[in-house]
Amino acid sequence: MADPISLVAIGGAAAGGVVQGIGAKFSGDANAAAYRYKAGVALLNKQISEQNAHWAIEGGGIKGMEEGLRAGQQIAQTKVAQAASGIDVNTGSAAAVRATQTKVAQFDQNVISWDAAKTAWGFESKAATDLAESKLDLTAADTAEKAGTIAEIGSFIGGASSVASKWYQGRSTGIF
Repeated sequence: MADPISLVAIGGAAAGGVVQGIGAKFSGDANAAAYRYKAGVALLNKQISEQNAHWAIEGGGIKGMEEGLRAGQQIAQTKVAQAASGIDVNTGSAAAVRATQTKVAQFDQNVISWDAAKTAWGFESKAATDLAESKLDLTAADTAEKAGTIAEIGSFIGGASSVASKWYQGRSTGIF
C-alpha cells in the first residue's frame, strides 16, 4: 500500500499543475480583454480626431468667409468715403488703396485657411496614430490569449511531469 504522504504529494502536484494552468488561462484572457478595451478606446479617439479635423476645416471656411465679408464691407466704406471727398474713385491712389485692401483681405483669408488646414492635419495625424494603436492593442490581445493557452498547457505538462517524477521516486523506494 502507498504511503499517504506520498499520495498527498502526488495529488498536490497534480492539483497545483491544474490550478496553475487554469490561472494562466484566466490571466491570458483578462489581459486580452484589457487590450481589446484599449483598442476600442483608441478607435473612439480616432473617430473623435477625424470629427475634429472636419470641424477645423469647416470652421476655417466659415471664419474665412466672415473675414472676406468684413473686408468687402471695409473696402466699400473706403470707396464711399473716397467718393464723398470728391476724388475719382476709379483711378490713381484711390483705386490703389482699395486694391491693397483687397490683397490684404485675400492674404488674411489664406492665413485662416492655412491655420484651419494645419489644425485639421494635426487631428488627422492623431487619428492615424489612434488607428495604429488600436491595431497594436488587438494584436497584443491575440498574443495574450495565445500566451495564456500556452502557459496553461505548460502548467499541465509541468504538473504531469511532477506527478510522474514523484510516482517514479515512490516506486523506486518501494512506497508503491
